[in-house]
Amino acid sequence: MGKSYQRALSGVTVAAKGYFDALVKLGELASDSQGSKELGDTLFQMAEVHRQIQVQLEETLKLFHSELMAQLEQKLELDVKYLLATLKKYQSEHRAKAEAIEKCQAELKKLRKKCQSSKNPQKYGDREVQYVEVMSAKQSELDRFVAEGYKAALTEERRRYSFLVDRQCAVSKHFSAYHAKPKPIKSPALSGLFRFRILD
Repeated sequence: MGKSYQRALSGVTVAAKGYFDALVKLGELASDSQGSKELGDTLFQMAEVHRQIQVQLEETLKLFHSELMAQLEQKLELDVKYLLATLKKYQSEHRAKAEAIEKCQAELKKLRKKCQSSKNPQKYGDREVQYVEVMSAKQSELDRFVAEGYKAALTEERRRYSFLVDRQCAVSKHFSAYHAKPKPIKSPALSGLFRFRILD
């Protein structure tokens, strides 16, 4: 979406350049005329104002690219690698912890079968309690791991959005400065325009 926006703004600058080139040509034609020389000078002034605005817009577009688009592309590339590696590590650790619990459950199931088929089931009671405690501890460890992973994922997500907000603020600041700059440029150059009256 950002690249489409950038292309659209670039298209506007090309169209604007064509427009003020046309103003210069019209100014040249008017300057050659006996009755419209002053209007030709005014058109030259207007074309110069447009040229200055165009230069500022192009500078702003360069900043848009360097401050936002290029940095987002670079950050995205690094983040994809980092997040994929982090996800792979998380999944591997999660799988190992879950498998440890499954192993305990399988051992407990075997022990209970032995207990049921044994003539002396009391001798397995202490071992069963130990398996239940180990399984409970491993489940608590897995729950903590999942909670910490969730918290880390939220922190990483916030970092990404914070970066985007920071870059967007920088770009907005440049666009705001761009829109504020043309006012001083336009005022002196165009103040004399209003003295002309359209002739019927």
